[in-house]
Amino acid sequence: MLERIDKMEEKKLEQAIDAAKVVSFDVFDTLLFRITARPEAIFSLMGQKIGREDFEQFRRQKQKEISEILVKKKEAPHADLDQIYAYIAKTDRTQDWEQIKELELQMELDAVFQNTEIYQWYRYAISQGKRVIATSDMYLNGCQIRKMIEKCGYAEIAEVYSSTDLRCTKYEKTIFNAVAEKEGVQGKEILHIGDNLKADVENARQSGWNAVWYDRNFHLDKRNPGIFCGAGSKSRKESSFWNRLGGDIAGELYINLYRWVSGLQKKNECEQICLLARDGYNLWKLFQNMGRKDVIYLEMSRRSLLLAGITRLDQESLELLPPYALGQTLEEILDYLRLEKEKLDYQKAGFQSLQDIIRTKEDQKRVKQLFQINAEEFLATCEKEREAAKAYFSNLGVLGRRNLYFDCGWNGSSQYLLGRFYRAIGYQDESQFAYVGILDTEKSRRQLRGAKYETYLFGPGKHVKTAMRLAKAIVIPELFFGAPHPSIWYYESGQVVYEQEQRREYKEQIAEGIAEYFKRAYPFVKKYSIAIGKQEIFASLLRLIESPTAEEAMEIGDVENVDGFVRQKTLKKYLAKLDMETIKRNPHIEIYWEKGILMRPDISVAVKAFVVIKDFLAKVMRKVRR
Repeated sequence: MLERIDKMEEKKLEQAIDAAKVVSFDVFDTLLFRITARPEAIFSLMGQKIGREDFEQFRRQKQKEISEILVKKKEAPHADLDQIYAYIAKTDRTQDWEQIKELELQMELDAVFQNTEIYQWYRYAISQGKRVIATSDMYLNGCQIRKMIEKCGYAEIAEVYSSTDLRCTKYEKTIFNAVAEKEGVQGKEILHIGDNLKADVENARQSGWNAVWYDRNFHLDKRNPGIFCGAGSKSRKESSFWNRLGGDIAGELYINLYRWVSGLQKKNECEQICLLARDGYNLWKLFQNMGRKDVIYLEMSRRSLLLAGITRLDQESLELLPPYALGQTLEEILDYLRLEKEKLDYQKAGFQSLQDIIRTKEDQKRVKQLFQINAEEFLATCEKEREAAKAYFSNLGVLGRRNLYFDCGWNGSSQYLLGRFYRAIGYQDESQFAYVGILDTEKSRRQLRGAKYETYLFGPGKHVKTAMRLAKAIVIPELFFGAPHPSIWYYESGQVVYEQEQRREYKEQIAEGIAEYFKRAYPFVKKYSIAIGKQEIFASLLRLIESPTAEEAMEIGDVENVDGFVRQKTLKKYLAKLDMETIKRNPHIEIYWEKGILMRPDISVAVKAFVVIKDFLAKVMRKVRR
């Protein structure tokens, strides 16, 4: 097998090529890959172009019917493309079927790309002076297939044998003797490499050929509805879990976001697009890869603009300030806000020491009182952060230009805090925001009142029920809008200072998976104006949230949920990993992804029962409040 071959197996394959007079390669899923998850998906995409939703089913049915007729007449083992469309034209006169046949040929040609792993073995065979051929069971003829393989760099294929031309097939074992005869060699002198264990290996060997199974596992989850699912992982010999996750779950979303944001920029006549960190990182990488010069990566966070937008300690400002959760020490909160602890009088607010833990809502209120008691020192810190933030925005070229800002959204905090910061520095900016989605919550309504923004997936009055399902585990969609670098803590000398976090390799792999998917699928989508429906995108995200596999629950669940605003030195929080010791120390711990915890085989029944009961009680309390 070629999948993960070690040096010994690699040597054996070289020896098999060396011993052969002729090296034969299967074509589809061996020499070439399609960008679509299923071969027949091309028919579905054709249906979009010709305005016929049932075209995939119609096209497959007609191919089956004419093939059965030809087999019954003993004229051929299956129909070729010309016969298929001639048969369709006799039974349906609603379309120009000759033109549609040409559309299919062109789309098939545009949909294929080189399998770089097999290409290395092809080059080795050529370098050894072997005669290299292609052998395929396909309704396309040899000339049509040759265009595809030559497009993908296989210019030295000596001959292309198609079951269409020879009227022989692999599955009937008739093509092997026919090819050997045409090549003028014995079967044992031909080495065939293909992905189908039965047709390419077992049948070839039974016909006297040598054969090697190209066992390339793409890890395709048929539950993922993406029409280009697997396009990214096909590009890599070794694709990680995170790489596949990025492409298969979020690839189509990013194709649509790229098109949508570009359209909004034009519609609103914006000079540049500002992709906000860290949510805009993956989209920024796509714009970079496309050579766009009118896009900047604006490194900001809730924390970096929180103090910069405060000019007085009114009620609105106090509500914005931490603590947001229980369990932190007073020192952790003050350090995160970069307040000089030695200058603060915290005892007047009722605290005995900096190590006092915020355990109750009353403790949270006393922290806000501490800010008020030390207002002069607090506002001086705000002024320093404001000037540093202004220097960064000015250096980056954000101020004084008409910008379109992009953020994943949820509650609109970025737009709200950016607006406060701009007002604090006296800058007039008509901020137009583009969001993936905005949840319909009291917080989002308050923060975005009167603001200019548009949403792509969901927003007030748009896909509300689906948004509620996503909100149950919003950390899962957030996986696809993170960046490998740490969050921005504050600005200094016109530059960003990051929080003390490790670089997250899994987020880099997610970004790579999205980029690989985009690279393969976007040119095709653009050329044929393919419409990727939002329901398909929703389905991918909801499938992951509500029906994760055990592998997904384990891999994603082990991710630490790091948020500087609520970080505790003594407690680590994970997306879906929990134990009874942690529950005993913090019975109010937030459950980020319930289905992930319940799917994990390594979590005890007692912990899972706690999670289910906690969710049930939360639902009851929500009903009571109503």
